[in-house]
Amino acid sequence: MQDATRFLRSLGLALRERREELKMTQEAVALRTGVPQRRIWELEAGIGNPTARTLLRLVAGLNMPCSRLFARAEELAEMHPPAPDAVR
Repeated sequence: MQDATRFLRSLGLALRERREELKMTQEAVALRTGVPQRRIWELEAGIGNPTARTLLRLVAGLNMPCSRLFARAEELAEMHPPAPDAVR
């Protein structure tokens, strides 16, 4: 499911953008949200599939509505189409 993979990578980029916009480290976000720093690193790297609970904790800690996070992730996914060999 390439589209899901691309979206999850874009979601990680959107999370990192917001964290950097707030001038926060991953460790600071971890302390604020209770999400382990390692998990934040994984999500920002596009590794794994976050639970709804994890996303809610992150957006609350980053003062960002889920709708804005998802909209930005969709924008980023559109900016980075799949590689030609990934097309079905």
